[in-house]
Amino acid sequence: MKMFEKSLVLFLLFAFGLCVSSNAQTTKQKTSAADRISRVTNKMQKQQRYKLVYKLEKGEEIQFTTEQSVATKFQMAGALEESSSRSASTKTWKVINIDQLGNITFSLTLDDINMWQKTQPLPVDPEATPIEPVSYNSRTDKTVPDEYKVVAQSIGKTLAVFSVAPHGKVLNRTSNLRESNFGVGKVTIPLPEQAIPVGHTWNVPTILEATDEHGKNLQLKARVRYELARVKGQTAYIRFKTEILTPITSEKVRSTVMQKMTKGEIAFDIEKGRPLLKQVRWNEKAQGFEGPDSFLEYVGKMTEKLVITPGSTAKNAGLLAPIDGEVAKKPVDIKTRDGKPIMRK
Repeated sequence: MKMFEKSLVLFLLFAFGLCVSSNAQTTKQKTSAADRISRVTNKMQKQQRYKLVYKLEKGEEIQFTTEQSVATKFQMAGALEESSSRSASTKTWKVINIDQLGNITFSLTLDDINMWQKTQPLPVDPEATPIEPVSYNSRTDKTVPDEYKVVAQSIGKTLAVFSVAPHGKVLNRTSNLRESNFGVGKVTIPLPEQAIPVGHTWNVPTILEATDEHGKNLQLKARVRYELARVKGQTAYIRFKTEILTPITSEKVRSTVMQKMTKGEIAFDIEKGRPLLKQVRWNEKAQGFEGPDSFLEYVGKMTEKLVITPGSTAKNAGLLAPIDGEVAKKPVDIKTRDGKPIMRK
């Protein structure tokens, strides 16, 4: 094996017309050769094309766990308020049918949820009654706080039925619930219909609802820009970012679309045709949206991860970990009413 590796390196050096001599072993020459080999490897990968398509099977059930944390700071008329929330949930896709064109019909069910939130005016008044956080765990709690009653009523029920094309485009959605745009994207990932190389980008147009300082409703043209960043084995790593195309002329308008300004990464299993991991991040600020001293900061993160069943291989489980060097976190422990807020970085 060592002889083969040595021969391969010599071949690559020869392919570039490099002269290997006894006095040509300087650090500069070694670095130059390594850079050229790296460029050849990257060029070969960019020339290769990958077909990204959903490959679910009728009757199949797949689960995803979702963790989300949000921290906000809000200041107006000299008053400052800080709030934080966390949630962890499990949802299931149940594939109902696949037609002759490969279009997939599946239902979405919320299996369980564990939520926690707290709002605290700053500075904290030591003489005031402490503000207790509100929490609810659908698996263990019999009493549901008013803040979570609507969500609690959805546990175990079909939230929506989707019809999706093989390339992820939602063809139809049937639900009694209103679909909201919180910047986390559709239930599936829109994928190019053609095979694509690493570095390929594609855009999905969207409209963001906003409100200006006069209370007028606005529609901002925007798009989600996707890029196939890299491929490792059978896993495609896709970056995405929301880009607003309509010029934003006021901080008030900006403050109403902050939750929709996202960026993140997706890991997609090319062989099995399904997402393995999705990470979404928010980090936005608005200054002076309701008077000179008003300020709003919104920082959050969402991680959605495919549940690996006992029958899955360790290889597939390992694919869930890295996206651009970031490790997917273990399931979160949501604090109770008596607990203290813990926001992970």
